[in-house]
Amino acid sequence: MTNELQTTGANPWETYGKAAATRSNVGELMKFTKGDFVSGPYNDEVPIGAKFYAIMDSLNVGWTKWENNRPAEELMGAIGEGFQPKRRAELGDNDKSQWETDDAGQPRDPWQFSNKLILVAVETGRPYTFTTSSRGGLNAIGELCKAFGKNMRQQPDKVPVIELDVGSYQHSNRSFGRIKFPVFRIADWADAARAQRLLDGASDAEGNEDVGGDNAPAATKKASATPKKKSAEPPQF
Repeated sequence: MTNELQTTGANPWETYGKAAATRSNVGELMKFTKGDFVSGPYNDEVPIGAKFYAIMDSLNVGWTKWENNRPAEELMGAIGEGFQPKRRAELGDNDKSQWETDDAGQPRDPWQFSNKLILVAVETGRPYTFTTSSRGGLNAIGELCKAFGKNMRQQPDKVPVIELDVGSYQHSNRSFGRIKFPVFRIADWADAARAQRLLDGASDAEGNEDVGGDNAPAATKKASATPKKKSAEPPQF
C-alpha cells in the first residue's frame, strides 16, 4: 500500500469544483418572443441586424421542466462533450391529467426540449444566452450547427458571426396570420480563440455569477457553458 500523492488525472475536489462552478446561463437571457428578440428581466428589445459571435462549444441541449410558468429543472448537457438527452418517456410526469393547462385550457407537457447557445455581441463584447424551446428557434440553431459543422472541416479554428433576422410563413389556419421565426444569418467567420477571450473577459467582469434573472431554473442537473471540444454523435431524442 502506498501513500504517494497522485499527480495525474482529476481528483475528487477538482471534479466536484468543476460541477459546482458550472453555470447554466452566461450574461442576460435572450429569447425570441412574439416576433422579436428580447433580453433580460424586462424583455429589452435586441435589434434586428445586431451581430454576435456564436460560441458553438457552448451549445447545450436537453429538457427543461416548467412549473407555474417558470423553469424549475433542467436536464441538459453540451453537444461538444457528447451529451445525449433522454427520451421524453424516460422523464416521468406522463399523466396528462396532472399537467398544468395552457391559455386554451389544454394540458401542457411540463417538459420542453430546449437549446441554449452563448452569443457575444460583436460591438460591445457583452454575453447573452439565447434559449429556445420553439420549433422555429430549434430550427435556427439547427441550421447554424449544419453550417458550422461543414465549415469546421476546413476552418476548425473559426466560429460564425451571426446577424439576427426574422422570417415568416403563412399558417395553414389563416386566422393565425403569418408566423414569425428567428433566423441566424452567417455574416462572417471569426477566430474562435478571440471570441472565447471576449467571453472569458465578460464572465470575469460579472464575478462568475449567474445573470439569469427571473428565468433562471431552480435546479440544474447538467450544464456546461464552455465545454472542451470533443467529437460526438448527434443527439438522439
